[in-house]
Amino acid sequence: MPFQPRANPLAAGPLRTKGDVQRAARDLIEPLSHHTSRRGANVRLGSFSAVFADRVAELEGFARPLYGIVPLVVGGGEFGHWDRIASGLDAGSDPASPEFWGPVSRDIDQRMVEQAGIGLALAFCPETTWDALDRGAQVRLADWLRGIFTHEPAPNNWQLFRVLVALGLERVGVPFERTLVDKSLDLVDSYRSSDHWYRDGDVGAVDYYVPWAFHTYGLMYVAANRLGLGDDKRAAAFAERAAGFAGDFVHWFGPDGAAIPYGRSLTYRFAAASMWGALAWADVESAVPWPVVKGMSMRHLRWWADKPISDRDGVISVGYAYDNRRLGESYNSPGSPYWCMKFFAGLGAPDDHPFWATDEEQQPLLDEPVTLRDAGWVVDRDEEQAVALIAPTSPTRPWVDQAAAKYHKLAYSSAFGFSGDFAAADGSQSTDSTLTLTDGAGARAVSSVALAGTEDGFAWRVSLPFPDVRVNTVLVGGVPWHLRLHLIENARPLLAEESGFAVGFEPDTTGDPGSRADPWSTAEVREAGGVSIVTDLHDVRTGDVRDLPVNANIMRSHARVPVLTGRLERGVHRLATAVYAAPRSDADVPVAPAVPDAAAALLERISTMDVPT
Repeated sequence: MPFQPRANPLAAGPLRTKGDVQRAARDLIEPLSHHTSRRGANVRLGSFSAVFADRVAELEGFARPLYGIVPLVVGGGEFGHWDRIASGLDAGSDPASPEFWGPVSRDIDQRMVEQAGIGLALAFCPETTWDALDRGAQVRLADWLRGIFTHEPAPNNWQLFRVLVALGLERVGVPFERTLVDKSLDLVDSYRSSDHWYRDGDVGAVDYYVPWAFHTYGLMYVAANRLGLGDDKRAAAFAERAAGFAGDFVHWFGPDGAAIPYGRSLTYRFAAASMWGALAWADVESAVPWPVVKGMSMRHLRWWADKPISDRDGVISVGYAYDNRRLGESYNSPGSPYWCMKFFAGLGAPDDHPFWATDEEQQPLLDEPVTLRDAGWVVDRDEEQAVALIAPTSPTRPWVDQAAAKYHKLAYSSAFGFSGDFAAADGSQSTDSTLTLTDGAGARAVSSVALAGTEDGFAWRVSLPFPDVRVNTVLVGGVPWHLRLHLIENARPLLAEESGFAVGFEPDTTGDPGSRADPWSTAEVREAGGVSIVTDLHDVRTGDVRDLPVNANIMRSHARVPVLTGRLERGVHRLATAVYAAPRSDADVPVAPAVPDAAAALLERISTMDVPT
């Protein structure tokens, strides 16, 4: 029986209409009232800490719900706690108050992140925020917000926080340094990697920060510009970029609405689909028709409705498909997950907007994989899932927990997610969708990527896991099968372990009748959560099935993975692997596809490329 959420506020209704989504937004916010300080500024949702001060974590709990509250009200929905918001703005920005959030006192201050939500509220709801404060409170709030002009946000998506604050100050008539806003907008322009894509500034990543930060905030800017705020040319540029990006972004989701989990900050959960609603709020027609945009948004929210994402009292936990801090980040506080409220941007559109007035439509099935060069993805989709084969374009940053697992696996699935690289209690280490090499001294390396790229239908990478080992890899296909071709040049003996997708299972099931491994180079996991198979097309490795450490997988707390294992003596080795996965235990497995000649030729070509030192 599927796990029933203990207190998932999304589970209370069908999530089909605008009224359903308005109700969902209020239901997600309501549990916070039980954890709010007397004057409303501090929302304490847990006892664990992030890398910043606990009072800033409590500011997160106050400010992040505003991303849902503001469009809820702008689009005609009801919200009955503006008095609490106004009181919190007063107390939180007052240095004499015990609930003071503290000043923005340095560059890259976490408070800047939360100021953006307040700026959004001032820009769109000044009557219930700014106008509800007395003159002294207005002065204090303005002074506190202007901290983002006296110190510098991080040179990445953070620059847009200054822009949102400026929109709020402009709406209420407070002066600010417009040259610094232009500087931030110029920096955002410099992060573009093509007409419609961005890299996340100094972070360098191409991940969900592209849609849920750059494009969603850009579309909020467009919506504010319709009120006479900001710069018309900047707004037109944001609208054009988002409209074009939508045509690529539609491929990041499976047919059931599930996003392909990839990259950092996934605890923001359904923020992944925020751009779809933001298109409606800004009234920007995109490369995707409105019925499909609506379907993308609504199916995604419904996908989350039966996941155990909340604690017993309805407070959203850190994690993804369940409560799991193991795959979070050091900057995730108990209030961090409420960036999920950005999903509700679509509520800002009027009832008669095509986003709400049309019936949902499914995104079309793919006749062949789609190559997203800016992301380094080759994506395929069938009736059950979407799979991305990865040519990593994002560097692994040491401050991103489990960075290699989040960015550099060979493949990611909307149905099976991915797993962290954690050691089991006995010291053994297994993971999913990875080629892992271990030398004779026990040194273990998940290949570090030195070169990567895409060609039509192919993703490729060159990795240097050890100084005297080079791994050339080509990935082809998608669903339900994909192929991995490796050319390995090693001057030291290696143990090679290659894994497929991880499948959830119940640990008290005896005998594991659905999993098997055999000496003729195949391993299969068949559980209630689906089927995962790896097959060695050259018959030089043996199959194995391994249980991953508990809570290693982002989708299921208990998961197991099929693995191929082989020893590679010094020399040159060619490996070919067929990988199958389907999220049904009764799936009939078709014959694996043959290796395309073009893929084999690409493998030979990349093996001769020079690797930069």
